[in-house]
Amino acid sequence: MSDRLTQLQICLDQLIEQFNAAVNYINSNSEQALLDEDPKSVINIAAEAPIAGQPEVQDSRQGQSNNDGSRPDISRQEVNKSEDTNSPQINNRSDFTNTLNELSTDIILKSRQITMLIDSLPGVGVSEETQVQMIRDLSEELAQVEKKRVEKIKEKEEVVKWTEELIGDVANGISSAKV
Repeated sequence: MSDRLTQLQICLDQLIEQFNAAVNYINSNSEQALLDEDPKSVINIAAEAPIAGQPEVQDSRQGQSNNDGSRPDISRQEVNKSEDTNSPQINNRSDFTNTLNELSTDIILKSRQITMLIDSLPGVGVSEETQVQMIRDLSEELAQVEKKRVEKIKEKEEVVKWTEELIGDVANGISSAKV
């Protein structure tokens, strides 16, 4: 039974690791969503604050401006570049979805494995009275086995004592024959 319990504990630990990995993957690879409907709310502003110790990511065009403070016109080449960079985002989105489905499948499979282990534990689906009766029967059987063990220990001690006496008699007989 302890083997099944150990397996169950290992599976639960693995399930926790899978949950943690899935949440970490989602947090690091998903698009950020607004926490509140108002984009200028304190909650949304705080959520977009830079994380300490990590470099700030800035748009390359954000810092550019003309001498009069206005932003430069975006050329057609830059527009085409931005359209080209959208296609990898679509691939990343499909990769993200595929990975998310794979993580979900792994969690479901591990949950089913845990359910199977729980179902295989003794006593599952057995009434309390039946379990108590089984414990009583096993206790009686254990008492009988313990009684036999004590008898065998006494028998062993008698054989050891008899063997010691026999060895002593043989040793005395040999020593008296030499004298």
